[in-house]
Parts: sequence; structure tokens; C-alpha cells
Amino acid sequence: LRLFQKFDNFRILVCGGDGSVGWVLSEIDKLSLHKQASCQLGVLPLGTGNDLARVLGWGGSCDDDTQLPQILEKLERASTKMLDR
Repeated sequence: LRLFQKFDNFRILVCGGDGSVGWVLSEIDKLSLHKQASCQLGVLPLGTGNDLARVLGWGGSCDDDTQLPQILEKLERASTKMLDR
């Protein structure tokens, strides 16, 4: 994540569940990356609960790796939503 300090705009894809997303968001806060122009986070729901991914419309799981190219294209075109945590 420290590499992203050199960029104004970036996207991070978290492959995991709610715990993984929470951990990455905490690390982003520690590094003050959230203060940059555009820090966006995507979620590939690979965890057990995946409540955040479900609420954001990404579904509750991603267990079909043959769909990965389509999922990545969808993430690339996705709109952003503000998150208060």
C-alpha cells in the first residue's frame, strides 16, 4: 500500500471478506491514503460473510473463477459510492 502514496488516483481490489476489507481500510487510514485525490476500493467477495460486498451490489460470493475476466471488467466500469465507517 505504501507504493500508492506516489499516486494521486488509484484503485485497490480487496479479494476477501469483511475482515479483509476492514484491515485494508485501516491500513489506508494509517498511511493517510484516504486524503489523496481519488482513493477507490473494490471488493471481490471471497470471504465467508461478505456483507459489505452484498450491500454494495457485488453479491455474496465469487466462487466461479471462470467469471473473473467479466468481474474485473465490471469493477473497472463501476461507479463509486462514499463509505462512512
